[in-house]
Amino acid sequence: MGVDAVDASNSCIPCTYPLTFQSLPLPTASRGEPVFLDGDGGRLNDNDDTKVPLVMYAWGKLIVVREINLSDNKTSNTFFTSSTHTGPSGDPSTSGFVYRGHTAPVTSARFNPAGTYVASGDSRGKLRIWAYDHEEHLPRLEIQLLAGPIRDISWDFEGKRLVVVGDGMQSPESAKVIMWDTGVKCGDLGAHARKKGSSCAFRPCRPMRIATGGAEDASVFFHKGPPFQRIVGDGVVSEKCHERGAVHSLRYNKDGSMLASVGTDGGVCFYEGKGMGLITRMKKVHKSSIFSCAWNRGGTHLLTCGADGYVRLLDAQAGAVVDEWDVATLQSGEKGEKVPIGAMLLGCTFVKGDAPVAVGYNGQISLLPAAANGANEPRIITGHQAPISAMTFGSTGTNTLYTADTDGVIVEWDGATGASRGRVSNVDEEDRDITGKVHAGATATSLAFCAANDGGNGTLYSAGWDDFVRTTHGRSCDGKLKMNAQPNAMTCGTNLVVVVTVEGLVLIRDEQAVSELIPLPYAATAACLSKDDSILFVSGNNCNIYIYNVSSSRAGNPLEESHVIKGGHLKPVQSLSLSPDGTKLAAADLRDVCIYDTTDYSNVVSKGRWCFHTQRIGCLAWSPDGSVIASGGNDDNIFLWCPAKKTKRVHYRFAHRGGVTGLSFVGSNAIEGGGDWMLVSAGADGCVNWWNVEEDAKTKFGF
Repeated sequence: MGVDAVDASNSCIPCTYPLTFQSLPLPTASRGEPVFLDGDGGRLNDNDDTKVPLVMYAWGKLIVVREINLSDNKTSNTFFTSSTHTGPSGDPSTSGFVYRGHTAPVTSARFNPAGTYVASGDSRGKLRIWAYDHEEHLPRLEIQLLAGPIRDISWDFEGKRLVVVGDGMQSPESAKVIMWDTGVKCGDLGAHARKKGSSCAFRPCRPMRIATGGAEDASVFFHKGPPFQRIVGDGVVSEKCHERGAVHSLRYNKDGSMLASVGTDGGVCFYEGKGMGLITRMKKVHKSSIFSCAWNRGGTHLLTCGADGYVRLLDAQAGAVVDEWDVATLQSGEKGEKVPIGAMLLGCTFVKGDAPVAVGYNGQISLLPAAANGANEPRIITGHQAPISAMTFGSTGTNTLYTADTDGVIVEWDGATGASRGRVSNVDEEDRDITGKVHAGATATSLAFCAANDGGNGTLYSAGWDDFVRTTHGRSCDGKLKMNAQPNAMTCGTNLVVVVTVEGLVLIRDEQAVSELIPLPYAATAACLSKDDSILFVSGNNCNIYIYNVSSSRAGNPLEESHVIKGGHLKPVQSLSLSPDGTKLAAADLRDVCIYDTTDYSNVVSKGRWCFHTQRIGCLAWSPDGSVIASGGNDDNIFLWCPAKKTKRVHYRFAHRGGVTGLSFVGSNAIEGGGDWMLVSAGADGCVNWWNVEEDAKTKFGF
């Protein structure tokens, strides 16, 4: 096994870092493809009352293990304290866990029966087995198992064997059963049509049985063992019970007495667990394809979800629907003739406590009311399905945080609890769409918030690659301004907003453009505006920083160049930030973070001093008292710097996989204080992290 196979040094954020809370991304979803959800945390989770219910899913190359809070008691206005729950290694939990050991998009993952290990597969056919209960989550096995994507994984009840199905492509096998610690095969499984398997299930008792479902032949193959081989020709086994298409999901109940299968035909089939004969076939349980199914802990009821936007609960013995939830109407707020875009349900499961959970094409997680969890109202957990590209705080003292992603989705968060309040939606859109793509699927490049002069809620400005700057009040996007060039960045003071485009600058005040496109003799890369809207700092691709006086009385061009900082950087500046008192300007390029005195623009910290980033530095943030500045880059790193202690630094590695894209100290945005040393970061991994850096900063810098 090579170095790549055993290196787990960056598989997660180190447990010694002061990560207080983590708002996690939503499942990655593709239209018409099932989304795997694993709500069975194994004995480690289910038998421990100190641990909350878990659900595991994939986000790109990451595996997310999310805590599901059934009580929904996050109502505090104070900032995070140590959790009363414990994480996989026994430490206080941060609402979940993100595993980053795969190098390709993850397609399936399952806990072993003990809950101590996870088997996960990716789109390149690689299987990885890693420790969940170890603080470094070390890998036990990594093996190339299939030629194409792995679609499903199932453990045996002993935790010694597992079966994997997927796309065999040109190889002769679309399913394999192996020993968990060595990868040695323990049988030969039948190959489905065109070498495409879609689902699998291991019987959780003896005699052992394996069922595999085909992606194109509407068949279920049965196997006995070990060593495992396909059962054919005995006249009892029922392989062809679905009418057409794919068998999307196969699941055994807890005692192994019954197997259920669902598929493209909208039907549900129940089989005898040992003999594998057909017991019951329920036709058209859903109007269209059923993508997923899951048994409750007692093994008596089956949960299904489909493209019609419904989740249904079936009584397996009676063969009848006993409950249903219209998730499409729940999320859209109105009943329509057609299923809204984004409401197709692709995955479902039961979590600890027999609470039903479903996931749709828009990624939003629906926690549904049931007698088992005591909930009366359904809850929607929202967030991002794509890399976060921008972040900003709302009005002072409201604990409101906004983030935007590369799909044009904007999410409002409660800054005190880390809970998502909801997605911003377009007003008066023609089609029913609950995907939340404010910028029509284009990347939202920047966010800026202007507080209202009359004490109102203020206005959120968002710029996107759809060439619009859109305005939002609350969570309703109700205005837009057409840009003549693509906007790449944005900054605001008190009332003025400056938009940086590929061809120049545009000034906006009170949701109206107050200038034409102002051309520049260089390509602007970043901008920063003083609090009183009087001084504008703009960096160019020529490595210079330009300072302009802003005057509304000037006809035509309201900008007047007053100074140019030359020679301060060897590479174009990518981020600018003014200190809270306006006396210092921070500028960062591809490697260096520099500080300038705004009275004469002399160097406080010059290039070559703070030069420890290895890739583009995309965001800077000053602490409320101006004593510390934080920087985040595409190298996944966050640094804390102190102008008074130039030779010292605090370094947080692996903060966000793919890069840090947003950074800010909470400061006065907290309702009841306590945010001066609370640092919030957002990244290309879709996560929003809260860090309490007070102890590290004071220890390192001697405050």
